[in-house]
Amino acid sequence: MLLELRLQNFVLIEDLHLVLSPGFTVFTGETGAGKSLLVKALKLLLGHRAGPEYIRAGSKMAVVEAVLAEDPILKARLEALGFEPEGEVFLRRIVTTEKSRCYVNGSPAPLKVLAGLLEGFLVLTGQHEFRKLFSPSYRLSLLDRYGALEAERAAYERLFQRWQEVKRRRETLVREISEMERKKDFLDFQIQEIEEAGLYPEEEEELQAQRERLRHLSRLKQGLALGERNLEEALNLLGETQRILQELSLYDPELLPHHQRLESLYYELSDLGQELSRREARLPEDDSELEVIEARLSLIERLKRKYGPSVKEILLTLERLKREREALEQGESDLEVLEKEEKELKEEVIERARDLSEKRRAAARRLSEEVNRELSFLALSEARFEVKVESSFQPEDLSSQGWDRVSFWVRTNPGSPERPLEKIASGGELSRFFLALK
Repeated sequence: MLLELRLQNFVLIEDLHLVLSPGFTVFTGETGAGKSLLVKALKLLLGHRAGPEYIRAGSKMAVVEAVLAEDPILKARLEALGFEPEGEVFLRRIVTTEKSRCYVNGSPAPLKVLAGLLEGFLVLTGQHEFRKLFSPSYRLSLLDRYGALEAERAAYERLFQRWQEVKRRRETLVREISEMERKKDFLDFQIQEIEEAGLYPEEEEELQAQRERLRHLSRLKQGLALGERNLEEALNLLGETQRILQELSLYDPELLPHHQRLESLYYELSDLGQELSRREARLPEDDSELEVIEARLSLIERLKRKYGPSVKEILLTLERLKREREALEQGESDLEVLEKEEKELKEEVIERARDLSEKRRAAARRLSEEVNRELSFLALSEARFEVKVESSFQPEDLSSQGWDRVSFWVRTNPGSPERPLEKIASGGELSRFFLALK
């Protein structure tokens, strides 16, 4: 309970000290008298941000102080935050042009500590805030706060989002597999077409070289034969010259190196002649293979137009097609895993949602009873208030909030039927129902 409130140099107020008593306290006055300043001061104690606009003109700082009655929960919060409980709790907020400072029982405290300390102890309600009662999401959140179900609801929401994520992944994979299934036959055809060709990386260059040889087979044979004859004649001349130099070196030793050079040239030309002979022997008898080679090159050219600019690129395409085919098979395996995970998560979500719904119904009964007790203090002793929780319990209706839709039903006069709050209550009655809920 708030026992005292003191304001110094706060907006228009130079110095104000209020001592409050248990019960219902009302501040009245004309517009502009300063009633709303009390609310602004309380907001600062609740952790709202402050600026120089709160400082009274001509002053260097504004001060808001409050004394709260001793309370077991408040004491536990102080101990958890590292403060020494001293019975009543003294709060102080100082606002200067440069910064704002907070104190709890005389010790400095961060703003978020002040906000957490007073959560639920000071509750502010605005003039038209009762309109929140018309919002289904607000009604559900209010019931969860009352029933201390916020942590359970947050855990459910995380589980629900995980289920939805797995569900989206499964649906995406189904679409991908469906698309790949349509491509499957075409993939198999492409893979088979390339594999049956039996290509290897250097094949095209080798075939082109063979084609050139076969196209000029006659010229090659004639040229090689002529080369062999010329070399044979040259060898005969070299052999005779070598013998002459060998004989002359007996008379002039300086000719011996020339003889040796000729001997080396003789053997090298002899090897060259043998190589030309072997090369000629390896040439085909005719160009009958040319048609086969042309057909093979034509096949390669056709595959190049479909799968890549070279044989190497075609083989790379083959590997890519195989990976796509393997991905299809892996996708089917992954789909089984996702379907199993989705099923398990769905079952857990349903179980959590059902449990949450049961606890909400129990909380709704308690809240209805407590609000009805409050109404007798608000000149609505004949009215009746009921929190209704409607649930479809159908999996397709599950949301991140569960199955439940909360509505407030009231009967404002004896004998009249219950109807939804927003359809029957007047503005004054709505405000009182809202106050009772607060």
